[in-house]
Amino acid sequence: MTPISATDPRDDETVPDGTSLMAFLHILRKAHIHLVGPDKAHERFRQVITRGHARTYIKELMQQLRPEREKHRQQRASRAQPYSL
Repeated sequence: MTPISATDPRDDETVPDGTSLMAFLHILRKAHIHLVGPDKAHERFRQVITRGHARTYIKELMQQLRPEREKHRQQRASRAQPYSL
């Protein structure tokens, strides 16, 4: 992965295991697997080493996931039936 210019002093720090950030990254990876398949998702996830890489990864995936989330919400809303009294 290409180096990232540090906008935050902690961007060059590694992402430690067992943190909420790492947990969030694993959740994003799981969603990414559903979009592009396991090979591409794991390949991209392995590139995340520092907090700066994590920030870039989150931005990239959220751009892909937002339209999918909206589709899911619309499907769920169309299945919902109004309450009748």
